Amino acid sequence: MIPHCLILESENTKIIAELLKEIDYTYERVSLLEEIYKTLEDGKFHFLILHVNDIERLDARKSLSEWTNNFPHTLIIIITDTSKWETTASLLKQHSVYDYIQTPLDSSHLQFTLNRSLQYLLTKLKSQFINEAENHLYKRMVEIFDWKKSLLHKENENIAADIIHQMNINLFQGSGIGTLMSVVSILISKSKLDQEGKNYSIAKPVMDLLSENYEAAKSMFDSMSISQSVIDDETIIDYKESPTKLLDLIKQELETLTEALNIKSQKVNLSQIPASAAGKKIRFHETKLSYVIREIFLNAIKYSKEKDVIYLIFFHKENFLELKVINPAYQNNDGTSGIPEKFESFVFEPFFRISSVVDDSYAKFEQFRFGLGLPLVKKIMDQHQSNVQIYNIENNFRNENTKDVCLTIRFPLLEEEK
Repeated sequence: MIPHCLILESENTKIIAELLKEIDYTYERVSLLEEIYKTLEDGKFHFLILHVNDIERLDARKSLSEWTNNFPHTLIIIITDTSKWETTASLLKQHSVYDYIQTPLDSSHLQFTLNRSLQYLLTKLKSQFINEAENHLYKRMVEIFDWKKSLLHKENENIAADIIHQMNINLFQGSGIGTLMSVVSILISKSKLDQEGKNYSIAKPVMDLLSENYEAAKSMFDSMSISQSVIDDETIIDYKESPTKLLDLIKQELETLTEALNIKSQKVNLSQIPASAAGKKIRFHETKLSYVIREIFLNAIKYSKEKDVIYLIFFHKENFLELKVINPAYQNNDGTSGIPEKFESFVFEPFFRISSVVDDSYAKFEQFRFGLGLPLVKKIMDQHQSNVQIYNIENNFRNENTKDVCLTIRFPLLEEEK
């Protein structure tokens, strides 16, 4: 995961942006204390970084507590020095901030502190999400399928009984292997031997159904092969291309998925690459990024409704190119809408689903299955040293008081080599 930071910009924090670039973190900056709340409300940040000198006023101290209470998934880190230790200790004691970085600053110390804080944040999210009844199953799943090992060390484990339910959803619900076996059973029982006892005749509807579900089952095995190749690949992408190549790739995938869009008469609104990103480059692996674009776009299509508009919008922010895929948020079976905040991190874990409903309408377009779509998207984006997040946002595109689901990818922008 590439953490995303918000910096309160001042003379005291100028060096932070450069250090974050060195360790490949993405960031945004605000210049006024009063801008922080709205910025945290509109986006998703792992860290808020401020200098202790910039929050000495009493109203600023009160704001720290407000941010901590209202945005518990953003950790506040302060920069300090020995002359401000009393203030720093007081803020830590009151739980107004999570951690501190002492000057003089350097990239290794900054990275160590932020990485340690990020691990705490992820552990905290897990502990909030997993209740006592699920603890045993969760631990067993970790033992059986250690995702980190699978992705980083190629120590792939067998998928055993504890996750067979997820495999069952994909393999045996809807078209595919389950229906294929049923059709084969029908074929055997309904086929008729000719008078000479040499040939069987098969009813055309049965043969058509057999062919259709053979293709669906074949598609599943192709998906398993692609997924395995992504899981086994540890390579960091070094090849770089202009961001315009990403736009071309998106257009190609949109054309490929025209039929999928037509199922519910949906439309796409695609922006252009910001002119300010001209002359920059991003890490770029065409095949892997095509998998990413296909997966995130199909997710938006599947979870949108009839005649919805899906927005794909590019932004140039600080040191990265941002791609947002935005679609309407609808109610889930448990009464929540879109991506509930407690699920924002878990949708990138293997086999996690907010809904277990399988929609066969889009099966032939999918390249990832079995609850591995977004985890493999994250794996590929990690290989591009890029950040991916998904969360709900206030609806700013449609004149309704509703929410949208926003998937955001941030590509670090690299200078063109001379």
